[in-house]
Formats: sequence, C-alpha cells, structure tokens
Amino acid sequence: MRFLLWSITGGLVLLLGLTLPVADAAALEVVEGMEAGGAVTLEADQLSLDESTSTYQATGQVRLTKGVVTLEADQLQWNSATGTATARGGVRLAEPQGVLEGEALTVDLESGSGRLEQGRVTLRDSNFHIAGEDIERLGEDTYRIRRGTFTTCEGAVPSWKFGAGEFNVTLEGYARAKHLLLYLRDIPVLYVPYLIYPAKQERQSGFLLPRYGYSQKRGTSLSLAYYKTFGPHRDATFYLDYLSDLGVGKGLEFRYLQGDEGAGTLYGYHVNGLKGEKARYALEWKHSGPLPGEGWFSADVEHVSSRDYFMDFGEEAEEYTRDQAQSVVYASRHWAKLNLAGQFKYTKDLEQGSDQTLQRLPEVRLVQVRRRLGETPLYLQFDGASTYFWREEGERGERLDLRPALSAVFRPGRVLEFVPEVGYRERVYWASSGFERKGLPDVSARLSSRLSRVYAPEWKTVKRLQHSVEPDVLYLYIPSSDQSRLPQFDTVDDIASENTISYGITNRLTARYEDPDGAPRYHEVFYLRLSQDYDLRESRRNLLNPQDNLRPFSALRGELILRPNRWSFLDLDGRFNPYSENSGFTDMNARGKLQDGAGNALSLEYRYREKDLEYLGGKLELTWLQPLYLGLRHRFNLEERRRLENVVDLEFRAQCWSVRLSIRDRLEDREYLVSFALAGLGKVARFGGTLSQGDEEGLE
Repeated sequence: MRFLLWSITGGLVLLLGLTLPVADAAALEVVEGMEAGGAVTLEADQLSLDESTSTYQATGQVRLTKGVVTLEADQLQWNSATGTATARGGVRLAEPQGVLEGEALTVDLESGSGRLEQGRVTLRDSNFHIAGEDIERLGEDTYRIRRGTFTTCEGAVPSWKFGAGEFNVTLEGYARAKHLLLYLRDIPVLYVPYLIYPAKQERQSGFLLPRYGYSQKRGTSLSLAYYKTFGPHRDATFYLDYLSDLGVGKGLEFRYLQGDEGAGTLYGYHVNGLKGEKARYALEWKHSGPLPGEGWFSADVEHVSSRDYFMDFGEEAEEYTRDQAQSVVYASRHWAKLNLAGQFKYTKDLEQGSDQTLQRLPEVRLVQVRRRLGETPLYLQFDGASTYFWREEGERGERLDLRPALSAVFRPGRVLEFVPEVGYRERVYWASSGFERKGLPDVSARLSSRLSRVYAPEWKTVKRLQHSVEPDVLYLYIPSSDQSRLPQFDTVDDIASENTISYGITNRLTARYEDPDGAPRYHEVFYLRLSQDYDLRESRRNLLNPQDNLRPFSALRGELILRPNRWSFLDLDGRFNPYSENSGFTDMNARGKLQDGAGNALSLEYRYREKDLEYLGGKLELTWLQPLYLGLRHRFNLEERRRLENVVDLEFRAQCWSVRLSIRDRLEDREYLVSFALAGLGKVARFGGTLSQGDEEGLE
C-alpha cells in the first residue's frame, strides 16, 4: 500500500509512507487499492501498519472485507502483499459457500487455503456442519479435519454426528472417513469402519443406510444399497441383501430420462436358494416416451421365476397375492381423428403354467373416430384389429376383426340428441383348424338430453355452481347367430345376441373456483348415475312357456362419486338385483378417505361380491403425536371371518434423522423391519427383491 487513509472522529489525517501505531480510537478504517477479486476494506478499533512488510495489525471489532468474503475477529494480522491473514479470538469468515468460525484462523485470501483451530464449518447449500480441533482448508472446496465430527443437524449438541480422528470433505462432493463412531447427542452408539457421506444438495453417489428385519419367509434380513449417478439424466441403485432363509440377493435398478417426456427403469434381481429352496429371480423394464414422427412408445415388461417370488418379496396385498406376470410393449401414432396402435402382450401363468395361456403376439388396431360426411347429419366410423394368438399347446391363429359403422346425429329442439347407428362386424380367421369367417350386423339408437342450471352461491371460494341432469336411453339389437364353428380365443369369438333397452340418469354438480390471479378452475364435486337394462327377448319368453319365471330386468347399478374438497372423497359402485333371494345387492365396491393438511388421514375400502367375497380394509395415518408418526393398516375377510393382514408403521422423526419400525402380520408370514435415516443420506426404502420400487433420489 502506498496511501493510507485513517478516518478518525473529529478530523482526517493523511499519511504517506509512515508506520504509525494508533491507540484508543473510536473507529478506524483502511481502504486498499483494487486487488484481484475486488477492493479490500479493513475496519478496527485499533490499527497500525508496518510498511516495510506491508503488514497491518488490527485489534478490537476487526472486520476485513474482500469482494464477497468477510472476515471478523478480535485480532487480525494482514499482509497486503501476500494476501495472507491471521486472525484470533471470535473468528468468523463468511463467504457464499458457507461460514467458518473458530478460535484462530490463518487464510490466504487469494487462494482460499488456510487452517482453522478449534473451529466449525457450515456449508450453506447442503446444511453440512463440520467441527474439529484442526481444520485445514486445502482450497476453496476441500477440507481436511483432524479429531473432528460432521453432521447435517443444527445446534450446539446435534441429534447425531459422525466422529473420526481424521477425514476429508469436498464441497459439493463427499466426506470420506475411516474408523468412525456414530453419536446420538454426545453418546457413541455405533462403530463404522469406512463411510462416504454426501456433502452436497443435488443427487450424489454413495451408500444408502441399510435396512434390517426379520420375516418368517425370508428369515433374518439385511439390505444394503449403493446409489450411483451417471449425469443429470441417469442413475442406478445396486442392491446386496442377506436373507438367512433364502440366500444372498443381488439387484440392479437403472433409471433414465429421455428428452422432455420419456423415462424408463430397468430392473433385475436374483437370490440363490438355501435349505433346498430354488433360486428366485425377476426382470423388469418400464418405459414411456415419444417416438420419431409424433409417435408414442411404452413398455411394461415383467418376468419372474415363480409365484414364490411375489409371495416372498411382495409388501402389499396386490403384490404377494399375484399369480400372473404380464408383459406389454405398445406403440401408437395419431393423425387428427385416426389412431394406429400395436402391442405385444405376453402373460406368464405362475399357478397353472403358461402352456395353454393365450398370448397376443402381436395385436394391431386401427380406429377412425366418428367423422362427419360433408354437411349431412351422417357420420362414419371404423374400428379394426388384427391379432395373432399363440400358445404352446392348443389352437393358434390370426383373427381380423373389422367393424365399420354409420350413424346420424339429430338435435330436435336443441333439447334432445338422437343418434341412430348401424354397424357390421366381420371376423376372419386363419387358424390351425382352418379358415373361417363370420359377419354380424348390429343396430342401436341413443336418445339423450342435458338440462342444467347455474347458481351463484355467496361462498368464499366457489363463485359458480352448476347442476346438470342427463337422462339417456339406448336400444341395442344384435341378431342371434351360430358361431360354434369359429375358433374360441376370447369373448369376441362368441358375441351374444342382444335385444335390450338400457336407460339411466346422471346428476352432476360442478363448482367453479377462481385462483388468486382470477383464472377459473372447475371441479366436479358430485356425480350420481343410476342405470339398468331391460331385455325384450326375455320379456317375451313366457309366450312359449307360461311356466317360465321372467327376469327381463338387469341389476340396477348405482355409481356415486363425492369429492367436496381436496381433503375428502367417497366412491360407491353397487348393483342391486331385483330377483335376488338374499339382500338384493350382488356387487358393492366402496372406498373413501378423510385427511387434513397436517398428514392425518383415514381411508376405508369395502368390497362385496355375492357368494364369492366380502372384504374390508382400512388405513389410519396419525401425526398428532409429533415427532412420533403412526400408520395402521388392516384387511379383514368378512366372508370367512378371518384377518388377512395387520400392518403397524411407527416412525420417530427428529430434525435431521428418523427411525422407523414396521410390523407386518399376514396369513403366512410375520415380518419386522427397522430402518434408520439421516438427513442428506438416502435409505433403503424396500428390500431389493420388490419390483417397481424407487429409491429416495430422483432424476432431474
């Protein structure tokens, strides 16, 4: 420095080329010339300069600022020539990456390297906290800590921390250490021989916390996983599971993003057999995304070794009761009102074997939606499909199914809509039994209307409320025809005759909301439909035999959807048979949910099918006891009067860690699982053998 400017209360003194100590001043400030990275400003209660060494000595509320970096201390020695600063007492260095605090600090303000004694470092973006007797900063991004700890918890005594004799930390990288102890508060609870812990906010590679458990099917279980990123659009999770009664499980899940819309997952898992058990394995591929030329492609491919795989690794009822593995590969292309789609569909029967299971390899469908013919009220539509049916044992063959249809639309008085339609269905077969074809006409007519009224309630959120009533009647006629010569692949090969009238009425209640910016938003809060069929052919059967019991009416179907707000819903779907000898209800499906914004929720599900099943399920989630979170699930077979499944999930969540205990009790298995999670470090969400799982991280 060649010019030194001291600002003293009551006057200004300009000194040139002097070394002068100053004492008992109220405020002192020195401004250095523009250095690399910006001007340097130094403030202190007392300040002196040794010009021969270009060194400043500052004491009392010292504050040095260089660009975006601020250093505060009780005492400071700064060499303006070398850019080196040595600070003692209440040291605090603040910069965009984080904050360093301690008893003493030596730092090169140009390179960022330095040494902090009895200090703490907080990395802002990742909320990563480091403490140690000696913290050496090797550059702006790398630290070496001796006799220190690290954590993602805040506070003088964090909820958890790892301690080690020496470890390294890289900003937006990892903390790497050997021979660590895990502390809960200040109590050591676990020794860890080696650990790589992420010290950044974005997705990062590293080991996930393990999951422990016991199951009557799997035995004692330990699940380990390593998460690996391959850039912003790809990642993978590698699994290694120890299952005392099944063997060692190995798994890989690879996930990827493709452009703006495409995404997919590749998954594989294998466990060797123990105690006479056969090895189990699974393969899975899920993909959905666009194709060149405005097409779309999706795949849901699944293959498992046996049904035992689902029974051993399924964690939900829909998983462990599965008896099929199905694979579908699908592609489509749309042109205005024309759609072309094709798929391969393969089903593996895990219970009876797949030798006689019918596969669709492939099926191609072309659909022309209703298109108006000029200015006439006539419309033309077409639906065609070509399917090749294959199986190892039994009849194989190809079927061409074509149905053109001509319809008209009339709106008398703008109140009614009348749509008559005439169609013709042609089925052509090239099968192992020979060539066959069959044509079948159909005639239908639909009459419907829609009456509505809009209300303006004086409600805070709902600005408009529309109630609509929609009655409709449909007549359908398909003549009786002998189709016994056709190959019997599915229901399309034996179309039942029809001479029925279907009628129904629908009620809707739609609310209009307005967002804060005034944009309208519509939500259907209430839906109710009643419908029934009347069989004209059945109604005339007694003309031939007066002793017949006529049953021309079908079951009355009722559908109710109630969604008054985003916190609750109720769905009902039931059928009432007027000729039933029992209660009259032949089918009933009901489900509902109540929840609040705090995470408390209650959901119920009921299913009934006459002489087949009656099932009740419920789920309760409670957050009232925070930081203790409770989840309960129950499934009960009312038909057989027995419990199907009980699940208890109990989780304690602290500010930066959580521990979870799950107890699952079902018909053939009882399972206990324990998992521990630390903030910033993902955990193994499930055992690697569970299909369609995802880990804690997500692709960008």
